[in-house]
Amino acid sequence: MAVIAFSGASGGPGVTATALAALLTWPLRDGRRVLLAECDPDGGSIAAGYLESRILGDFGLHHLQVSDRRGHLEQDFWHQVMDLSEPGSLDRLLLPGLTDPAQAAGLHQTWPRLGQFFADRLQHQEPGHDVLIDLGRSGATGAANAVARSADITAVVVRRTLRSTHAAKPRVQALRKMLMDHGREATRLGLIVIDDGPYAPRDIAEKLELPVFAELPFDPKAARVLTHGGDGGRGFGKSQLLRASAVMSGKLQNLAVQEQQRLHTPGLRPLTALDRLKGSNA
Repeated sequence: MAVIAFSGASGGPGVTATALAALLTWPLRDGRRVLLAECDPDGGSIAAGYLESRILGDFGLHHLQVSDRRGHLEQDFWHQVMDLSEPGSLDRLLLPGLTDPAQAAGLHQTWPRLGQFFADRLQHQEPGHDVLIDLGRSGATGAANAVARSADITAVVVRRTLRSTHAAKPRVQALRKMLMDHGREATRLGLIVIDDGPYAPRDIAEKLELPVFAELPFDPKAARVLTHGGDGGRGFGKSQLLRASAVMSGKLQNLAVQEQQRLHTPGLRPLTALDRLKGSNA
């Protein structure tokens, strides 16, 4: 019942690591599944990073360009997905990203249909799928932002530094404008703040004029496993990052569900994301 997009900017904010942590800790309710789609036009990194290229075969987003031209996008989609679940569960899935940024040009017509597939079809199938979208640093602008429009909410990942905030500002402005241009409310936007830097989350929120959806600790050891792979040891699943990510995932899921309920309830006063966060903390 949820479609969540993650976006970032230059300065190494950790967008893909955050999205992957969400995939690994996403609460699975009523037999639902969760899918992470790497839709960064600059290319995906999970297969070569976290998975260390251990998965044999050629999977991923770049194949869907041809499928879309042939009118087989939905049918072929599942042939490009990798299973990151515990053995036998098939409930945490990955659509690997582009292997070459040059491939993004061929997806110009596919991005909107892929976004529509996520929002209108995938999450309502049986079993239903929650969808996480990694927009990377560039997906907030250009043709790929059509995928962002499918999201119930979009989380911009920032660190608590002036550099990160400064880099995120044009991305936030682009996302806000894109939503407004397509009749969507900018209240769908919020921040995930990584605890790395001297500024308080409320200062970052004020500067970017967005609510804080969640905060994540600065945990280089666990983050390195997500970005470069390797054995995180028995403590990886209980690391500060993964425990905080589980809390973040629950909040994002609830916010997305509330956004859908708001859109389908006639006469309901439009609530901002900040209003809904206050309600969840009451």
